[in-house]
Amino acid sequence: MTDAVVFENVSKRFRGGQAYRALRDDIVGALGRVVGLKRGSEQVVRALDDVSFSIPEGQSFALLGPNGAGKTTALKVASRITYPTSGRVRVRGRVGALIEVGTGMHPELTGRENVDLYGRILGLSRRDVRSRFDEIVEFADIGGALEQPVKQFSSGMQLRLGFALAAHLEPDVLLVDEAIAVGDAGFQYRCVERMRELVQEGRTLVFVSHNMSAIESLCERGVLLDHGRITADGPARDVVRDYLRQVEASLVEEDAARSVTGGGLAIVDVTLHDESGGRVEEAAPGRPLTVRLHFRASSPIDEPIFEVGLNDGRIGPFALASMLIDGQAPRSISGEGYVDCTFADLPLLPRVYELWGGVRHGAGFGDLVDWQRLRFFRVAGEVDGGGPAAVSHSLSNAPVRLPYRWGFGGGVSN
Repeated sequence: MTDAVVFENVSKRFRGGQAYRALRDDIVGALGRVVGLKRGSEQVVRALDDVSFSIPEGQSFALLGPNGAGKTTALKVASRITYPTSGRVRVRGRVGALIEVGTGMHPELTGRENVDLYGRILGLSRRDVRSRFDEIVEFADIGGALEQPVKQFSSGMQLRLGFALAAHLEPDVLLVDEAIAVGDAGFQYRCVERMRELVQEGRTLVFVSHNMSAIESLCERGVLLDHGRITADGPARDVVRDYLRQVEASLVEEDAARSVTGGGLAIVDVTLHDESGGRVEEAAPGRPLTVRLHFRASSPIDEPIFEVGLNDGRIGPFALASMLIDGQAPRSISGEGYVDCTFADLPLLPRVYELWGGVRHGAGFGDLVDWQRLRFFRVAGEVDGGGPAAVSHSLSNAPVRLPYRWGFGGGVSN
């Protein structure tokens, strides 16, 4: 099979920014040069570092990684917006690119004139461009703005026209960056469907996005970049899983349990325990989990109200244990000790969660320890399922696993 895109030991380096210099710094530097002092070494940013991969014709391919990993730089090198510092890049066929909002469009020309210009840049005849004009305009859906200069477009309108141009003028290779995130939900859906159609037609897609669901359902293969280097290469679903697990691991490592202090009371540690009482770092799904709040009270505190919540990063906890509700507050606490909160069954999907907590005064008015995140913890296990976005949806959407089944009737074929 012929390769559409080939990166051979590609590196791209940029000169770092210059620090602010006062007049005295310039004077000292000039004197230093007179007496033969060497200048400090120049800062260099390695956007890509010896990157090699190949993409066969007709493959849907994803570039994943955190911000600053080198994904956009790789697309710019492939589209020849910039050139590698070293190494070689080969791209076979006509390239359509949407790397930034307004890519390939002239701000002084109208939307209609930009359609003609973009097509001619891609090597299409005026007749070929005209034959696709109505389809482009219908997809962009920018109304009367088509006759206005592009510089008067909103960023969303520029995006609509830019993607319509890149995706409808028969590119052999379509390069799409995170730019589609600027559009509304309806337009994002149409973009994904259009990319799916191009792949089915045998076009090559190189897709950069932080939407893991779109990558998993749309792309066959993925490459994970980190600081300009490839750290994983394989089926898109496996690479998405690796990336999300790395994100989870960094959260747990960077934000361990910490001491929090309030009015005469401190929570000095938060530990997790299994059903046998042993301390664990990961919770087992479907099994009991005990959250132990280790406290230190500088003086006796009557009827403290402890609360523990589980959160998946959204606003508010999805599960709450509160003595303000169940009335199980102790008569008093003093010195050092601990309070256990045991969840009898943890119906949670494998991923990282937030553990929140707080302590109120006995009457429920005022806080001894403010409600806050106490630590992260992970529910162990691997995501299973054969759906088109099983990994990304399981690791980022509804966290609670409830038993369910599907039923069919009428004209449903299964």
